[in-house]
Amino acid sequence: MSFETQRKHVRRTAMVSVSALAMITATSAFAADVTGKVKTQNSAVSLEGAVIKIEELNRRASTGSDGTFRFSNVPAGEYTIIVSYIGTEPMMKKVTVSEEGGRLEFTIAGKKDDIEEIFVLGQRGSLNSSISKQRASDNVANYLSADAAGNFPDQNVTEAVRRIVGLSVESDQGEGRYVIIRGLDPNLSSSSVGGVRLPSPEGGDRKVALDVIPSELLETVEVTKSLTPEMDGDAIGGNVDIKTLSGFDKDGLFVKAKVEGSYNRQQDEINPKFGLTVANAFNERFAIAGSFSFYNRKFGTDNLEIDGDWLNEDDEDQEIDALYPEELEFRDYVVERRRIGAALNLDFRPNEDHDLYIRGLYSDFKDTEHRSRMELKLSDGEFDLDASDVGAGYVYLDGIEADRDMKDRIETQKILSVVAGGESRFDELTATYSIAYSKAEEAEPDRVDTDFKGEDFNGGVSFLDRMMPGSVFKSQADLDGIRDLSAYELDTIEYTDNITTDKQLAFKLDLAYDTYWGDNPVQLKWGAKARLREKMLDANFLVYEDLGDFSLADFSTTIDYPLDFAMGNVGPDNGALRDFFFANRSAFELNAIDSALGDEAIEYDASEDIYATYMQGRVDIGGLRIVGGLRYEYTDFKTNSNFVFAGEEVVIDPDTGTPVLDEDGDPETEDVLNVSPVSRKRDYDYFLPSVNLRWEPRENLVTRLAYFRSVVRPNISKVVPTGVIEYEEELEDGEVERTTEGEIGNPGLVPMWANNLDASIEWYPNNDAVLSVGVFYKDIHNFIVDRTLEEVTINGVYFDEVVRPYNGDKGTIKGVELNYQQALTFLPGLLDGLIVGLNYTYVDSEAEIFDGEETRVIPMPKTSKNIANIVLGYEKGPISLRAAMTYRDEYLDELNAGGFGDRYVLDHTQWDFSASYAINDNIKIYGEVSNANDEPFRAVYRNEGGDFLMQHEQYDWTANMGVKVKF
Repeated sequence: MSFETQRKHVRRTAMVSVSALAMITATSAFAADVTGKVKTQNSAVSLEGAVIKIEELNRRASTGSDGTFRFSNVPAGEYTIIVSYIGTEPMMKKVTVSEEGGRLEFTIAGKKDDIEEIFVLGQRGSLNSSISKQRASDNVANYLSADAAGNFPDQNVTEAVRRIVGLSVESDQGEGRYVIIRGLDPNLSSSSVGGVRLPSPEGGDRKVALDVIPSELLETVEVTKSLTPEMDGDAIGGNVDIKTLSGFDKDGLFVKAKVEGSYNRQQDEINPKFGLTVANAFNERFAIAGSFSFYNRKFGTDNLEIDGDWLNEDDEDQEIDALYPEELEFRDYVVERRRIGAALNLDFRPNEDHDLYIRGLYSDFKDTEHRSRMELKLSDGEFDLDASDVGAGYVYLDGIEADRDMKDRIETQKILSVVAGGESRFDELTATYSIAYSKAEEAEPDRVDTDFKGEDFNGGVSFLDRMMPGSVFKSQADLDGIRDLSAYELDTIEYTDNITTDKQLAFKLDLAYDTYWGDNPVQLKWGAKARLREKMLDANFLVYEDLGDFSLADFSTTIDYPLDFAMGNVGPDNGALRDFFFANRSAFELNAIDSALGDEAIEYDASEDIYATYMQGRVDIGGLRIVGGLRYEYTDFKTNSNFVFAGEEVVIDPDTGTPVLDEDGDPETEDVLNVSPVSRKRDYDYFLPSVNLRWEPRENLVTRLAYFRSVVRPNISKVVPTGVIEYEEELEDGEVERTTEGEIGNPGLVPMWANNLDASIEWYPNNDAVLSVGVFYKDIHNFIVDRTLEEVTINGVYFDEVVRPYNGDKGTIKGVELNYQQALTFLPGLLDGLIVGLNYTYVDSEAEIFDGEETRVIPMPKTSKNIANIVLGYEKGPISLRAAMTYRDEYLDELNAGGFGDRYVLDHTQWDFSASYAINDNIKIYGEVSNANDEPFRAVYRNEGGDFLMQHEQYDWTANMGVKVKF
């Protein structure tokens, strides 16, 4: 970008900002502030989400996390203040406002039958708080809240938010990792802590794995589904915002502690977990809150995968009248995941007009994985048709190859977020400001992958059940042969030491001005923000060969794999292999070309600076609130990476110019490696309008209508021009012919943007429940897909075949959300402790893509057509019970996976149960069972012939037992 172009963009941003600032800082007649706090009657718990209304002025506000509210620019006079909170009866007070303003304090009790303010504790407390915040919201949003004791019903953020309507999760090793909002790829949504965007620790993605953040650190999770101009515009699906506890959220000293043991049946071990939270408002000026959590979980996974296609022919071109898997993979995983989390919040209020804070969150996730794998390369063999019975669903093959390998790796992910800011009030003008630093890091230190190769085995496959194929053998001798560890020779060892860092520095300023348009309250708001981001991937990948005369028998140990008998419950010993590698590394031969393909070909550094400004207006007209405006975002992007050319060239005699032939008459070849640095830069900008309407036609009925435009920038791995280009030369009829293939990024990708529409009706019957219906529509432009192209020239390089991301035409998503949650307190006797939560989401999506041959209409990736949750709870006296069911329909995961068909992840239903008993007001014992129905993960190839297994994983159930203490 030229200096003149950059100057124009800066000038445009400055002109918009100065004009908005001038409008907001215009003077007006003097008026006073009305402030107050809402808390419970006995335990003095602050209530967030309570709706406060000045009846005569038609002004509405909601309480913050510390239970406080503020109305600025209120003319002198006498007013009626009405306070409402889910689970309680509305309250009313009169206040006289003078030039000094007015201050109120509301203490709310539960309904007449409530004892010890149960409406803020346990499942009911979490439900009431979540519904109250949803009702008070200006835009389309859902909430998940801790109760007054700070308890969340799930282990981490991802597991918790999947209970929210419209949300599902993308899992890894049976644990939810990424949040999917309304069926959209997690990369099309965003994550933040206290409004500060979280960077992604993963190499090429923007999505953030929220399972690394323990639920003990949380106070509220807000899922925003419609944006306002003051919000960052980079969320098509929505944003997940994590809010931690402030010391002002509690009156006085608050302490909670948790000690837990976790048991996974597959690994048969007890795993420790504990957490501690302390908060204290020392006085009206200073408060502090801190949390710490530790969890170390050991578990296992049994996995069956198909690598390659399903075929009907062998290596000798014999055919059968059926399809069998090209390669069977049996995988045994032993996993240990350690999560350490900490949060520290400091709040200082020097006077009534200024609030200052520092918020810090740190997460350290360590994933240790040992994977023992056997690969049966069936298609390398020859059918024994005399012994086979294709009609019965099995075929034998002679002369197959088999590999055994061990993946021994530790992956760490660290996230740090620190923000300092405040709010200052100057009569009608309110200024909020912050500076934030965030860093995410992913590392794979000293990973070792060891491969053993074997050949000339006799085996076969049973394929009658296409969803669970398995190995078969003609004789015990054939089975003993493939189990013989000495038949697998040590072939290669790969060493990896990669690190990815993603750093972001953000500055933000907002100015809000409260005034009136006639009798209608108006707020004008302007803001500016800068997000300066740097992301880097530093790879160290080495491939070693000629490792000596060793076999798997020299490095073996016992394993437990129940899905197939071919492995014989024996596999590589990761400890012995690691010791062998580091003791003898200097004697091994390095394969420079293969090393470069996994090293320099994936490295990059990138900077992405985003500058934004906006103008927003809010007006209340009767029961209607309108929030709308325009946001402008300008992006400056730069990157450095490498193109790696690796190939096998025919040796040419420099004197004759003809190929050099060996003694057999074949051309001599040599390996060639060329690494070329490449840099790219570009800039672009977007105007993002939005409007949110909230209409309350009568008490306890809220309707919403929203439109917003949003933009999502391409994943770093897609837009960075990093590339692997491999070629091979052969001599054909005296001429050297080259075949070139590659996989490269596309710096010409443009961001995806979408027009988004939302409409909903929310009914809050009896002030203790919510019943809502919502519809949404998203029109997504420039959808990004990977395409496989043949016989094309890109950047001066001719490819016989190349894989490269491109912008597609557009995709659409439309759907319906149904939600019902209620504490059934109206039922008689013991039944009044029942709590029910039901939600269902239907999503219909389609996108047009060109796959190199034709234009296809497909569902949007990661989009499940049906998502449902059922939560049945019971709380009475000291007893609390909960059963939760989560259902996610199948979804498209990958186009043309392996060339055989699209990869679909099949539907998933999971049941979780929990129970607790309160010994007294301060001590509670509890137990939980997750995945009680032992639901597996399943993925398939799908084509015109139906579904064919691609992946099957099973994890067994996990049980937790522990004790919670609070005072």
